[in-house]
Amino acid sequence: MNARWFAWFVFVWFVAGIPRLVAQPMCEPWQTEYTGGEAAGPETIALWQFNAGAEAHDASGHGHALVFEGARAAPKGRFGACLECFAGWPVEDKRHRALAKSDPRLSPPGAFTLEMWVQPKPELAADYPEAFLLDKKYVAHQDYQWILGPRERDGSRALRACLGFGEDSATWFSRPVRLEPGQWHHLAFTYDGAGTGSFFVDGKPWGSRRIEGRGKIAPGKHPLSIGDRMGSYYHGFPGCIDQVRISGAALEFRPVRLALVSDRRVFVRMERGTSLRFELANLRPKPIEQASLVVSLDDMAAREVAVRQLASGATWPIDYALDTSVRPDEYPVVVRLRIPGPDAFESEERFAVRIVPRRVPRFPVVMWGGGSPAFVRAEMDRLQRIGFTHVLGVGADYEKIWAEGKPTEAAPPETVAQSRRMLDEALAADLGIAASLSPGHAAASKPEFRRVDRHGKPYQQADVCGLFPRISAFCENVGASVAQTYGPFPALEAAMLHTEVRDHAAPCFHPHDLEAFKKATGLEVPPEAGGPRGVDYRRLAHFPADRVVADDHPLYRYYQWYWKSGDGWNALNSALDRGLKSTGRKDLWTWHDPAVRVASVYGSGGSVDVLSQWTYSYPDPIRIAVATDELLAMAGATGGTQQVMKMTQIIWYRSQTAPAPKPGEAPPAYQARWEREQPDAPFITIAPMHLREAFWTKIARPIRGIMYHGWQSLVPTDSPSGYRYTHPETQHELARLVREVVQPLGPMLLAVPGASSDVAFLESFASQVFARRGTYGWGGGWLGDAYHV
Repeated sequence: MNARWFAWFVFVWFVAGIPRLVAQPMCEPWQTEYTGGEAAGPETIALWQFNAGAEAHDASGHGHALVFEGARAAPKGRFGACLECFAGWPVEDKRHRALAKSDPRLSPPGAFTLEMWVQPKPELAADYPEAFLLDKKYVAHQDYQWILGPRERDGSRALRACLGFGEDSATWFSRPVRLEPGQWHHLAFTYDGAGTGSFFVDGKPWGSRRIEGRGKIAPGKHPLSIGDRMGSYYHGFPGCIDQVRISGAALEFRPVRLALVSDRRVFVRMERGTSLRFELANLRPKPIEQASLVVSLDDMAAREVAVRQLASGATWPIDYALDTSVRPDEYPVVVRLRIPGPDAFESEERFAVRIVPRRVPRFPVVMWGGGSPAFVRAEMDRLQRIGFTHVLGVGADYEKIWAEGKPTEAAPPETVAQSRRMLDEALAADLGIAASLSPGHAAASKPEFRRVDRHGKPYQQADVCGLFPRISAFCENVGASVAQTYGPFPALEAAMLHTEVRDHAAPCFHPHDLEAFKKATGLEVPPEAGGPRGVDYRRLAHFPADRVVADDHPLYRYYQWYWKSGDGWNALNSALDRGLKSTGRKDLWTWHDPAVRVASVYGSGGSVDVLSQWTYSYPDPIRIAVATDELLAMAGATGGTQQVMKMTQIIWYRSQTAPAPKPGEAPPAYQARWEREQPDAPFITIAPMHLREAFWTKIARPIRGIMYHGWQSLVPTDSPSGYRYTHPETQHELARLVREVVQPLGPMLLAVPGASSDVAFLESFASQVFARRGTYGWGGGWLGDAYHV
């Protein structure tokens, strides 16, 4: 390394790090006339310089020659000659432009840059409306338009770029800019092909915005109009235009780039240890001898940074301690940069941050569904309108973490970036996000870790053996990876662990499984042990005639061990929970469901904070109480460390609630609208009255949150899949219950203990193991039927 690298330094207490060289695009030489590679390089799509003798020539060599229509070549351009255009409507509705015929190459297939020099005439007066600089779009949803907007009261105008994406269009706006008559200014717009559009004025950043969900523009068939709109009403630019270039890349025009590289933009009031990290990059071909920056939060508490000897291509990290004690609002972080000397440069950039209020305790209302950043963004408004406080929103790339064998970033970079942006938006909207994590289930794809029967053969249904140490370590690594990747974002509040895994697990007979049972009990696995739900006593020789089972009965001991620890899922939940809390987030809570699809033993869920269970309300909503009481009994055995939440299914099996006519049968005389419009619907919407009665049944118990599943049955969506929206009133009834009961009474409900009951019922583990009793969370019949003698 060159010795002078060690002499670089920054004079200020809040700057940390050392300069580094990174591969990045350097600043374009926009101050000069483009020649050589800048004129005809591989990224140049077209270049028009309007020089004498070659006024209509495309200097890129791609043959995009111009035709002048109402505009003309003029001798006094920024570099030699230029294109002179004139005012259109309302002065006169005539075209004044240079036109390049339609060519697919003029529709960039990805990132691109539009740029030109402009010199307004006095005719760009206060009463002149918007002026078109480039137009290949017109009124279609293809290609692009670049427009100088109408004049504001202070004499400024905003640039805008409108891009067509086939089905619709999107628009990007610059900050207002004053373009004085007779003065030349360089204007540029860049688009990265993935939603981010940026403006530059004389090499200075002049506004940037990312629009989620946007990609490549759609190619169109219009010609390209320079200096005017494609068609009437014509809005020509009254002035001169020079050096118009279209490039197939998002180019750089700043000699120095200041980027906010922190992932977070939203912070909680009085949050500690918050900072913003910037990177200052020298994009010039020579070193910057000195530069100064002043960073402030809305011009408050300004702090100065002095930089010396920043090499070409080098970047320097700058940390700015953020004051979160200000009142909740959106604030600009203003950074003023000044480079003195012969190549003097000054710029001011603003980066928006938001401070949100500290949250008061609230009763969780969880949408058990979604699962992706795209879903959360698309449905955030409807989720909040109904009253949901939390939704599933992030996950993990299990294969990536498995391959690393240790905690790492939880997903590929683009997925991580999307998830972090969503978490910031969710915090601003006061919506909690939960991770959905089932690494143990994913590990079943590894054949060597699957459960095996007594003969050592894998079961037909692939399922992981949870007693492999590597599976436990993997689960902990997944939890730690998610915590390290998303834990710094306060919107991540919860995680659902290993949903719907235990009900299809079967006893496993690896040598280490047999050894684990022997170590726990001193016994060998009984030869009669088979399925997870026990063995019918009538098949057992020498079973006690009075059907009273001794505590040391080998099968009884085996199934106790199996449901507490032998199937491995409780330990895997604990490992995942341990990883999630490894970074010290004390407010992050975890839950496991469906927690009562097990035999009646204490300790379901491992060390998770919350147990939950989903239940269908038919045939009678009061049956919601059965699973809720089972959860409370399970949690009660932990000494109060576990809490209980309860989920109601928004979906109904149509086969069990409104069966369709059998083949050949005539439909009933009356059919609901949904039966006529969606005769193939396999799952329909729960009735509002059922949802309401289920709500009161569970809210009357000391639970600490409610959940609902079946978003496509709750609200109309574009992709309903098997879940169908068949009752428009259900969502409104849920919104009313949340608004009138949960929100005003929620803090109290979290604190009030449950009332003692005068009625109790016994769930016998021995009866479940030897007489096949028990609901295992399904509740197919009433307990009187399930537990008959």
